[in-house]
Amino acid sequence: GNSLNSAFAKELETAKAEIEKRQKTLAGLDMYMRDVTEKKDLELKQYQQTIADLKRSFEKERKQWQGQDAIKRGHIERLKSLVDKHNETPDEEEDTFEEILREEMRVMKAAFELKMSNLREEITQKSIACSREVRLLKEELETERRQSSAYQAKIKA
Repeated sequence: GNSLNSAFAKELETAKAEIEKRQKTLAGLDMYMRDVTEKKDLELKQYQQTIADLKRSFEKERKQWQGQDAIKRGHIERLKSLVDKHNETPDEEEDTFEEILREEMRVMKAAFELKMSNLREEITQKSIACSREVRLLKEELETERRQSSAYQAKIKA
């Protein structure tokens, strides 16, 4: 009966080893799944951020375009009225031409000013973000300095 017992014991050992191996594999899979999930979460967050950024820049472009569009429409109306005026009084050709040129300049100036104000706005936004970052860095440095001096004091004591 002894050989039967040792055969059982051997089988039991093999089974135990097999179970341990499977548990390790499962633990490994669990970690892997956690990693994958975290990575996917991060990717999703980055993706959402990208979409938000794209939306913002699209909105900005759209506003700019609408502004310029309004300027152009106003310009076309003014030119039409100038041409109509010219058709009523053809002898004032010089004046009408000069007026049209003046109107062209006015439109170019308005478009340029719009662009400049958008750029100024962007610069303001960027400098605000920049000074915020600088402030945070300074605070971090200050905290680190305080901690290290407290540590120094503790060592000396």
